[in-house]
Amino acid sequence: MSLSRRHQGKHLSVLKNAGPGCITYYSGLEWAHVEHLQGCTILVREDFSHVFFPEKEVECWKVADPQVEFYKLSAAFREDYLDRDDMVQAGGAWVHKDAQIGKGVELGLGAVIGACCLENGVRIGENAVVYAKTKVGSGTSIGASTVIGAAGMMWVWDGKSKIFLEQLGGVSIGQDCHIGSNITIVRGNANENTEIGRGTCIAHGSMIGHGCRLGQNVHLANSVALGGSVSIGARCFLGSGSAVSPGKTMVDEVILGAGAVLTESAIKKGVYVGVPAKWKSNASEQMSGVPMWTP
Repeated sequence: MSLSRRHQGKHLSVLKNAGPGCITYYSGLEWAHVEHLQGCTILVREDFSHVFFPEKEVECWKVADPQVEFYKLSAAFREDYLDRDDMVQAGGAWVHKDAQIGKGVELGLGAVIGACCLENGVRIGENAVVYAKTKVGSGTSIGASTVIGAAGMMWVWDGKSKIFLEQLGGVSIGQDCHIGSNITIVRGNANENTEIGRGTCIAHGSMIGHGCRLGQNVHLANSVALGGSVSIGARCFLGSGSAVSPGKTMVDEVILGAGAVLTESAIKKGVYVGVPAKWKSNASEQMSGVPMWTP
């Protein structure tokens, strides 16, 4: 039976979140990376030799390239994150009929709001788009022409063409965040969220990749770029035009200088500068443009 006919009643999952009723994939051969699985289906390589015990109720589908097959399979799970047929006008905005809109929410002219949750006091700027599966915490503001929950640009080559991944996750934004204009925040893959911590500020023109996790009171200056699955600790400051490579981690209270490119995880507090970025010094309490750390 083809994979496309074996997915009924299941959902896609990233490996770390995989649980009962899901389909995930693993391209490696290390047992330690998959031994936590239970009650799910996993796509593995044809030379994957480990055997799951029956009580784990894990079904293995052996394929030539698990990532390629997972990406192909995602097309069968594609969702409409705006569902235009269910939009209604609310003032000068368009709002999905299933959107949860709290008290005192302000919607700018031309804003488009999918089936998301906007808590009390949220402000959405002109021409901003908030896709489905997004939750925005109370008191948060989102600037004009910003897109929350956009689809990412993930693809693999199958030998003939690009196979794009249908991203099915969401976005979670904490309370009292300030998100500027012309920002893109990509939604998570499968069953994961992109997460923005409480009190975080993201300045104009920044780009946040899929599955990123930003701690509380993080500050991103103008035009910061985060690759997918970046993890940033609390009270970090990223200077204008800086970038972080996919999958890298920053501990709490790291300062990344303007224009710096972090290609390795920052595992020590302090100031990182350069291309590639390297640790330079401990942070001063009165660094120009950097907010004082708060507990």
